[in-house]
Amino acid sequence: MTTNIINTAENLLQNKSDVPYTFNKIARRYDLATFFSQGYSKDLQRSVNLMQLKGDEYLLDLCCGTGKSTTCCLRSLPTGKVLAIDNSSEMLRVAEANLSHKFPENKCRFLEMDVMNLSMADNSVDAIFMAYGIRNMPDYEKCMKNLLRILKPGGVIGFHEFSLREGIFSRIYWRLIGYGLIIPFSALITGNLTIFRYLIKSVLNFLSPAEFTKMLTSVGFSEIAAHPQQSWRKLILYTFIAKKPQ
Repeated sequence: MTTNIINTAENLLQNKSDVPYTFNKIARRYDLATFFSQGYSKDLQRSVNLMQLKGDEYLLDLCCGTGKSTTCCLRSLPTGKVLAIDNSSEMLRVAEANLSHKFPENKCRFLEMDVMNLSMADNSVDAIFMAYGIRNMPDYEKCMKNLLRILKPGGVIGFHEFSLREGIFSRIYWRLIGYGLIIPFSALITGNLTIFRYLIKSVLNFLSPAEFTKMLTSVGFSEIAAHPQQSWRKLILYTFIAKKPQ
């Protein structure tokens, strides 16, 4: 594991394996930044709801951060369980502290692991949820192929992610929001400018909804749907739902 934290947005884009170590720096203040983001938790819950879980699944919550996505998953799993995974040790500490008093101990387990190198057995989980994570992977296609391998036949996967529609308007819109609101506000709260500059640029570099849907198809997923989020986020934030063929 590298100990050399790269401290520029441009270098983080080139070496995404260092992103978790940068998140370590802002873990304790991250929830405060998202608290002021309109609809943050509601958007996550809507994405989980779109997966149409039965409620008894064993679910992987990947890139779980401080546990907000994990909370949404657990609300939809009255008799199921969650394995929440992140590669930022500090984010996981905050997540465990946030959830320890909300849910029974046997409902959720936290694990520090690189999502690019998940070593779980084939066909071992019923569902997978990944919020704000896939664009941080160094190789989108390789990651998704491994997730397809782990998912049981008929299992569902949900990606909650920023994705800009093709055309210049959505890119201008994102730049205005990013450089005008997200960077100055979040950097002020967390004291870290680098990770939010990286955030804006990583979204600009990520696949469009059509490109991401095409990649999901190419790696073997089926029944794929792209759902734009609501209000001002509909041009920039999507829920992608797909299934592993039976």
